[in-house]
Order: sequence, then C-alpha cells, then structure tokens
Amino acid sequence: MTGKGRVMRVIVIGAGGGLGRALVNEYLKRGASIEAISRQAEPTDLPAEARWWQVEGTLAEYQQVFSALGDEAIQPDVVISAIGWLHQNEWQPERRIEALTMEQLQAYFEINASLPVLLLQALKPLLPKSRPCTVLQLGAKVGSIGDNQLGGWYGYRASKAALNMLYKTAAIEFRRTHKALCLAVVHPGTTDTGLSQPFQQRIAAGKLYSAEQSAERIANVAEGLTAAQSGGFWFWDGSPLPY
Repeated sequence: MTGKGRVMRVIVIGAGGGLGRALVNEYLKRGASIEAISRQAEPTDLPAEARWWQVEGTLAEYQQVFSALGDEAIQPDVVISAIGWLHQNEWQPERRIEALTMEQLQAYFEINASLPVLLLQALKPLLPKSRPCTVLQLGAKVGSIGDNQLGGWYGYRASKAALNMLYKTAAIEFRRTHKALCLAVVHPGTTDTGLSQPFQQRIAAGKLYSAEQSAERIANVAEGLTAAQSGGFWFWDGSPLPY
C-alpha cells in the first residue's frame, strides 16, 4: 500500500528470471498490484493481483505492452527492470583483450545498455509528472569505472558503465518535467540465479545471496530513494557506488 492507502502499482520487467520472479513475489507480499513482463510463460500459480505479459523480448513488444497500460491509464509507483545478460553458450565474459569480438560486444551493449534506456523512453508516457515514482534498472558493481581494480569482463563491464551514464543523463532531463521521479541503477549483489551460476565457485562465503533476499533488498532501496537522488548508482544496502 502507498502512504495514502492507495494500492501500490509496480511494473517488473524481466519477471520470469530468478530475481525477477522473486521481485514479483516480494511486491505481492507488500500488497502491490503487479504488471509482470517476461519472455517466459505465465506461471500457473500466479495470484490475481499480478497480471502477466509474455513477450519475445523485442523493443516493439515492450512498447505495445506499455501502450496497453497507458490505454488503461495505469501510472506506476515503482518500475524495476531486471533485464541483463552476462553469458550464453559459447559466449563467456572476456578475460583477455584477444577474446574480444564485435559481435559479442554489440550483444552486451544492446541488452545491457541500449534496451534499458529505450524501455525507459517507451515508459515515459506512463510515468507520473508530480506524484513520486521510482524507476530502478538492475546494474552491476563491475560496471563502476572507479571500482575496477581487477580488469577482465570487458564487454559486460563497459556495457554496465554505459548503462550508468544513460540513466544519469536521463535523470537530468526528466528532472525538468517529472519533479518527483527517481531514476536509479542498483547493484543487487551476487544472487543465486542462472546469471551467476558458472562463477559461483569463486564467490567468498556469505557473499552469494538468495533471490528472495536480493528482491527484498532491492524493494527496500526503491522505497528509500527520493527524487533528489535521481541519477544515482546504488549498492543493495542503499549506499552509493562510484561511477
């Protein structure tokens, strides 16, 4: 519920992944009405408080969903995008410069930077101009230029750094027209999902978090942010991360 007793409206993009589905469940526990968008089929146990939109993942399909929500005059209180990509089949994070290819670099930037900001563009007509609203895009600490002391993971790091810049730039623009809006990129911590599974053996004890734990933390960050903090890059505990 919102502070005035109105049911909170939440849009979760990428709702079918491990963390995305945990976010849907977390907001259901908080009494929200959910619009869940995913490439996965609708779960059979989805409660009535959540509506599932299945897409193939193209920008045009997301635009159609947002247009349909606009036709219903739906304005969200929170939008969380869990879209992101790290590895797939033969494509793994590049440890050495010799491993770089144009095709893989383009894929990283398309999914991790270009698509999120184009989704924000498509969302703009739904976002309230005077009522508080928070839009969170999940990012990655390895996208911090200032924090990079290890190297490697060229394309993933660079695409996540580009995401930070795109959201920061958008926040400056939106500040002029959407006075109560907060745009933010949030690092959820290393979460036990398919994205992190090939690399979990290198994670220090106590540093791998369940999807449920990460979802609760992300929702808490969303609740704590204000328009004055728009454009920031945040850790899962609400502390700022360097760009």
